[in-house]
Amino acid sequence: MKKQLALGALLALSLGFVGNAAAFPTTPCTAENEGAEEYVPNNFPRGGGAIFQCWDGRWHRVAICDDFGGCIWI
Repeated sequence: MKKQLALGALLALSLGFVGNAAAFPTTPCTAENEGAEEYVPNNFPRGGGAIFQCWDGRWHRVAICDDFGGCIWI
């Protein structure tokens, strides 16, 4: 159990570093689009990107995606 927890933490940390290459959505996060999700591709030599969700007036990264369309929700 501890080994799985450690591997999960390592994976999440690694994906956090990879996900930092993603830019934020250009659409403003307002009360009108509260709860909206937007996919933003990486501006990096590799593909993939991140999914952001609008709440509390800010965009929050909720998933990191690879270049094959697979996403991990964080």
